[in-house]
Amino acid sequence: MDKEEKIIRLATCGNSYDANILRLELENNGIACMLGNENMSNLYGGLLPVLGVDVYVFEKDGEMAAEIYNRVFMEEEAE
Repeated sequence: MDKEEKIIRLATCGNSYDANILRLELENNGIACMLGNENMSNLYGGLLPVLGVDVYVFEKDGEMAAEIYNRVFMEEEAE
């Protein structure tokens, strides 16, 4: 990993469950990712609905990660 690799936000999921489903799919496809605000969302999710869980990836993986994001959440909507 290059010290200067840029990290981008791929998505903000409405809850920890969705963020972790996406995280697992990304990792299963060889894409490293990080979650942000997960603890705050779990703690205050019911009280502050504007909180979401941010999913971050390296910029070099952004295009493939976006395809995975679309596949994961488009399949959910189709069901």
